[in-house]
Amino acid sequence: MIGRTELMLRLFERIRAAARVAGAILITGETGTGKELVARAVHERGERRGGKFVAVDCGAMPEDLIESELFGYRRGAFTTAVIDKPGLFEEANGGTLFLDEIANTSRRFQAKLLRVLQERQVRRLGDVVSRNIEVRVVAATNCELSTLVRKGDFREDLYYRLNVFQIQVPPLRRRLDDLPLLVEHILRGRKTISIGAMARLQSYSFPGNVRELENIVESSIYLASGPEIGDRDIVLGSDDHRGGERIDSLIASNFWESVARPLEDRMITRHHLELMIRQGLQETGGSYRRLVHLFKMPDSDYKRFMDFLRRHHCNVDFRQYRRRREQSRE
Repeated sequence: MIGRTELMLRLFERIRAAARVAGAILITGETGTGKELVARAVHERGERRGGKFVAVDCGAMPEDLIESELFGYRRGAFTTAVIDKPGLFEEANGGTLFLDEIANTSRRFQAKLLRVLQERQVRRLGDVVSRNIEVRVVAATNCELSTLVRKGDFREDLYYRLNVFQIQVPPLRRRLDDLPLLVEHILRGRKTISIGAMARLQSYSFPGNVRELENIVESSIYLASGPEIGDRDIVLGSDDHRGGERIDSLIASNFWESVARPLEDRMITRHHLELMIRQGLQETGGSYRRLVHLFKMPDSDYKRFMDFLRRHHCNVDFRQYRRRREQSRE
């Protein structure tokens, strides 16, 4: 983590304090602010730094897989369970388990997670034996869990179990004085950046926070023809030329040919990919399932598609688009 502003200095103090806390840690902050970096920093400064740091993206993992991945399973527990498999709780034993986007879990899973945290034991699916675990749990969310508790969408008892110590990560727009340091770190000496380009960045609100900044700067490296990035090489989300086009005109054949391959060939950037995902979710009312059809893929590609988005840090929170559709109907 990089920053010298007062907000970041306070964040560093909270991380040092959290490392001394024995209970669970709850990290809150907008998408792209670096919540996983904060979790890793807590782990590396705590007593469990000798153990593993295991990260789980609850928002990108299908509900029918999250339990088997976290708790493990016994051979024969379900059709494809041909061997005994320990879960991620066991893998993180003695270390830290980071549960990102914890709000995107079902109440059924929340009940099982609560039991594990209370009893400090985990039982694999299909097993009758419980195994003791010693794991520090760090959860993260980009929404207000207390609001979800009031609505009945998140268990109140789990909320208090996770919220022993809370860390709030500030959005990038509140610490724009850190931009030069962040840009220098992202560039790593590959190119320089002009005063005009930096001023253009500092005039932007960065709804995608540090992750969006990284995508914009990486894109500018390939757009700049010379050793210096100019203001014309900075493509912001608000003025991207793709913004007014429909998804069906952008996807010529299917997602893998029209988007994934150009991304791997560096013809487009993660910034462009995220913009397309946001536009698609806008059209589908926040449905990733319908997004698969919109991107001209078969239903069987859903898990592959979600895994791809997770690897490229482009699994956008769908709930804001679902709320917009519900509000438009009222």
